[in-house]
Amino acid sequence: MTITKEDLRRRILRKRIYQDPAEKERKDEIIRSRLFSLPEFTRAKSVLLYYPVKGEPDLRPLFTEVLKNGTLLLPKVRGGELALVKVKDPNRLRAGAFGIPEPEEGEEADPEEVELAVVPGVVFDRMCFRIGFGKGFYDRLLTRIRAPKVGVAYSFQVVQEVPRDPWDVPLDSVLTEEELIRRL
Repeated sequence: MTITKEDLRRRILRKRIYQDPAEKERKDEIIRSRLFSLPEFTRAKSVLLYYPVKGEPDLRPLFTEVLKNGTLLLPKVRGGELALVKVKDPNRLRAGAFGIPEPEEGEEADPEEVELAVVPGVVFDRMCFRIGFGKGFYDRLLTRIRAPKVGVAYSFQVVQEVPRDPWDVPLDSVLTEEELIRRL
């Protein structure tokens, strides 16, 4: 029997949402520390991060780290696309599309300006493909970003192989609390 994207999404999302909060925070700290020490992160001056929803790894403490020496970009839904907004104050976010906090205002950045894209997802595979929430926002955005693309996840979100569609865009690596997977 072949597993579908929807089956995988539902199973892993349930597990991610209902993690033990203390264990989740422990894993989040490891993921943040490992991401912060990646050469791609330390070199980048313009970093795309995300606001965590539905149990995603919480990278919010890195917002202020990025702002110390660079430009923090957060996605904002505009129609069927994700715009990248330069954030000056991460406390000035409000619920946008799908209830996800987004920048209230700010200058838009061209995807070519991104020096590191940190990407959420529901399921990742060992070839660095991902399954998101199924709307295709990140796949459309990632085709326009030339910078390194790093997925962040908990180790249980990584499977051997996810079902793929022709428009799915692979990442360069996937970072969990246990390992860094690099696409060959």
